[in-house]
Amino acid sequence: MIVLATKTGGFVLTLHQGFANAVLIYSLLLAAWGLFLYFRSRNPPGSYLGALAILEGLAIIQGLVGIILLGQGHRPHDALHFLYGVVAVVTLPTAYFMSTGGTERRDSLVFGLATLFLVGIAIRGITTGGT
Repeated sequence: MIVLATKTGGFVLTLHQGFANAVLIYSLLLAAWGLFLYFRSRNPPGSYLGALAILEGLAIIQGLVGIILLGQGHRPHDALHFLYGVVAVVTLPTAYFMSTGGTERRDSLVFGLATLFLVGIAIRGITTGGT
């Protein structure tokens, strides 16, 4: 499912595809970590919350690179690609507001499921973004 860079898209497209792969893989790792914490009856530690912040940063950078591509005249083959990008950016802040800020075991489940959802969003974004 990992997308390889195309020769015709240039550096920015390669960067966008690389960030898509990073968001997908990192989301998968954080989903496993969050669910592991939940099933071990643990609250999310600060290191996990920091990792979530890094994932949010990746999603934001991914979106900004996508906006640059749009400015260069590149468009996804499916307009739903834009929706997936927006959802990718708002998922973790929404999960944070639905949690108690990482202070309860339940928060591990909330974040684990949110990042698992991001795995699906990343896959859909990758499949709708090709030209």
